[in-house]
Amino acid sequence: MQTTPAIPPREDNPCPSPITVWQQLLTYLLEKHYGLTLNDTPFCEENVIQAHIDAGVTLVNAVNFLVEKYELVRIDRNGFNWQEQSPFLTTVDVLRARRATGLLKV
Repeated sequence: MQTTPAIPPREDNPCPSPITVWQQLLTYLLEKHYGLTLNDTPFCEENVIQAHIDAGVTLVNAVNFLVEKYELVRIDRNGFNWQEQSPFLTTVDVLRARRATGLLKV
């Protein structure tokens, strides 16, 4: 008699490296929110991304530093609001990007 495991074996889906994850998220976030490509930023080089990761800088803080330094304006918001709209990314923006890029499994 042959038995099968109660839990099916996991597929071999290797996790992407942290650099790959940052590249995917940065590509999505920069294009969607600021109309930029990865090559428009210092993050086009893997060693820059790795330095941020090694220093413990979050992706949100890394992008928001660029936003502040270059006075970037978000292009994903329509119309005027009586409140000033912040140009900065939030963690919710990153979560949405993770979902859109397939990095967040629901």
